[in-house]
Amino acid sequence: MHLVFCYGTLRSGESNHSLISRAVLKESSCWTKGKLYDTGDGYPALIQQDSGKVYGEVYEVDDQLLERIDRLEGYQEGRDHNLYDRVWQRIEKESGEDMALTYVMRRPEERFTEIISGDWAAYRKKRS
Repeated sequence: MHLVFCYGTLRSGESNHSLISRAVLKESSCWTKGKLYDTGDGYPALIQQDSGKVYGEVYEVDDQLLERIDRLEGYQEGRDHNLYDRVWQRIEKESGEDMALTYVMRRPEERFTEIISGDWAAYRKKRS
């Protein structure tokens, strides 16, 4: 089993949540360090940084579900031109911290808009 930090379209109530609906929600209110950007393509991008907070949820998934998430995120192990990289990231929660797999982009593109709140779900609600 794997812990996966979901900060965008896989979160509860978001457009791709049905992909992980059978996964076990381990933490609904948590965050990690970094900056969050709106890509303009209907999904966000997390850029690793030592400052800033990105909010999300942690799910426990099996190998098969992790492979499905990899496909959604454009990630293939060993490939150097992935849309996202899958990395271990420290996740902060009310009861302490955990390590979870997280999908990150290497750097933002000029067209990306920073999401100052670090919360994709709140940002989308505010814009609609």
